[in-house]
Amino acid sequence: MKIVDRVFGWILLLFGLLHTAVGVVLLSRTLNLDSAWFFSGGLAVIFCAFLNLVRSQRADRLIAGTSVIANLLLVVLSVVLWWVLRHDLKANPQAAMFVPLIVIELLFSVRQWLK
Repeated sequence: MKIVDRVFGWILLLFGLLHTAVGVVLLSRTLNLDSAWFFSGGLAVIFCAFLNLVRSQRADRLIAGTSVIANLLLVVLSVVLWWVLRHDLKANPQAAMFVPLIVIELLFSVRQWLK
């Protein structure tokens, strides 16, 4: 199970890196509030992925609890974004892919925190 947890952590990290890279492209074209928020969203995913990867390596209740909170906040954010993009999901398939990914990481975090 630890291997699956780590794999999902790395997938989350790659997702965040891709999101941030797209944000850099958007920022290089035009610096506006939307592109800055897009970029910061990618950074939030990267930081959460780092936290999940650390949690998957260590049996520390504090890290697991912090990971639960971070993942829960990203679940809320991703569900809100999915709802906002619900009419345009064909153009934004990453929104639909991100929700189950972060929910899985949340479940791994809760599982470790409750041990």
